[in-house]
Parts: sequence; C-alpha cells; structure tokens
Amino acid sequence: MRIQPEGSAATAFESRACGTAFGLALEVDPDIAIPGLPGAGAQGGAHGIGRPAAEAEVQAPAPRPPTHVRLSPRELRRRWSPARHAATLVRELRDGGTVLLAVEHSPAAGYLIQAPGLGRILVAPDGSELICDPEPASTEWTILLPTQALPLAATLRGFEVLHAAGVVAGDRAGLIAGAPGAGKSSLAAALLHRGATLLSDDAVALELHDGELIAHPGAALLHLREEERERLSEHERASLGPPTTHHGKPRYHPRVTASPAPFGALFLLERSTHGPPVEHVEAVDPFALLASTFNLSVRTPERLVRHLDLAAALAAAERVYRLRVQPGVNATQLADRLHERLLER
Repeated sequence: MRIQPEGSAATAFESRACGTAFGLALEVDPDIAIPGLPGAGAQGGAHGIGRPAAEAEVQAPAPRPPTHVRLSPRELRRRWSPARHAATLVRELRDGGTVLLAVEHSPAAGYLIQAPGLGRILVAPDGSELICDPEPASTEWTILLPTQALPLAATLRGFEVLHAAGVVAGDRAGLIAGAPGAGKSSLAAALLHRGATLLSDDAVALELHDGELIAHPGAALLHLREEERERLSEHERASLGPPTTHHGKPRYHPRVTASPAPFGALFLLERSTHGPPVEHVEAVDPFALLASTFNLSVRTPERLVRHLDLAAALAAAERVYRLRVQPGVNATQLADRLHERLLER
C-alpha cells in the first residue's frame, strides 16, 4: 500500500528495503528517491554501487532494526507541533544573515532539520524513522537525506560519523578529514582514478566492533567545487563520468564500495608551506580527532563517551597522517603519495 493522501484516515505506508547507507538498513517510501542510494531512485548511471574485493569484507555487527524513511507532512506536524515550544536550537548554518540550515531538538519528538527552500525532516529520537515534509516547489529536497538526515540518524543509532571523504584502496578504508574547501573531494576523486572505490564524499560512519574500527559506505555522490575539479587531471575528471548539477555545483555518481571496510588510515588535510607532504603523526592531538566529527547536534552523555572512545581507537591505531597541500603540489601528485601510504602494511 502506497503512502496515503493527506485527507485519508489511513496512516500505514508501504516501504521497501534499499540496502544500507552510513551503517543503516533502510526501508524507504516508494515515492522518495534518495540521491546516490541503490534501489531508491539513485542517479548512479553506469557507476552506482561497486563490488569490493573479497579481502575488504569484514564481519560487521548484526544489523540494527531498519530505519524507515517516509513522506508525511501531516505526521511531521502532528509530532512536532506539541513539542516545538520546548525545543532547543542545537545547530544553525548561516551565510551572512541568511539561514541555510537549522536543527532543533525535542526529547519527545526528536531532531527537526529545516532547510529554507528545500523542506523539513524529522528524525526520531532513536534514529529509527525519518519523516519528510518537502517544500512543494523543491525538486532537490531529497539531497537533505544523504547529506544531513541519514548521518544524524546513524549517530543516534550508535555510529560515529566523521566529517571526512572516504575511499577503499586495497582492502582498507582511507579517510581524509579537513576544513571545507581544503580539497577532500578532489583527493578522493583522484584516488578513484587509481582504482579505489568511494566510501562517502563528506561523511563516513565508523563503529568499533570487537576492538576493530569499521567504516561504512554512504551514498554514491561526489560533490566537486570548480576549483577542486581543476585540481584533477583531464583523465581523472573523465573517469568520474558526466555530472549532474546541484545549485550550480557538479555532482558525480562514482562507483561505491558495497560493504563495510576495516579502517586503514586517517589523513588530516591542511594547507601549509612547511613540512613534508605526508607525515606520520606520532603523538595525535585528541582535539584534531574530536574536531573532525560531522554531527554537532547530538549532545547526550552517551554520545560523548562513544565519541571519546572512537578518538582513542583512532589514535591507538597509529595510522594517522598529516597531509599538507603545498604550493605547486596538485591533487594528482598528492593522491599518489596518499595511495602509497594507504597500501602500506
């Protein structure tokens, strides 16, 4: 049974399994096409989800109950209206005086993500449900799901999400963390040209299982600013396939690994004129790891403990590197050095 019209008394809806993203097993309303997700209207073209080498497959924990994604403005209003007066603003992203994104939290109703011009998504307190209320005129509202709502739901369901691009090279996951615009996506794209597969463009879900760090794939999306695209060689750009456009920014749909991968290395990207391009960090600054978190909205004591445990595990792995973008060194050259480090044992 498909989702009912607003005037219908029925509340049940038909969902469909569509694989996983950020460690979440998803059941999605058939009327929702999540960009970059297989079986959910993804625009993956000939790329889509790839098949990783058998060595990359890990014994991940038993899957959690599925996260449901549904389209129901009325249900969102029913849940949020009585809770909104006691809600707390936990995140706001602005461009000057213009609000681009806001997140409010209510212990009873969950987390309300609001993006003017796109719509609203209510994430249940335990991350088990995402209820969507798009702006009627928006054709791009679903981009909020892989870029904001699903990483938030993953955090609520026990994963730690890093603000990083991630690839799988050989049988290990390499994560590239850094400030916006530092070149994370262009490095990931250059690595894909060398045979790596994408984990995620901007957010990677991690978890500790039996003492091992596991990285989970996200959506088959790669966003490149024009200056990032120019850092790539002509062959690297061609290997990404034709882009679609989102708000004037090219969006590619490369091959994505289909399975979780064991952690291989974390590269902390910075712009610097001093020091070697790639340097092993002997004494890891814990603040550098904590600052790499993707989600600042969930502030519970349990989440903080989990976040600290993850930072400790990353430091203990002794596979953290400083990655310096220096004048005269382009993404192609830096990706060669990064690839060598990632394949080291």
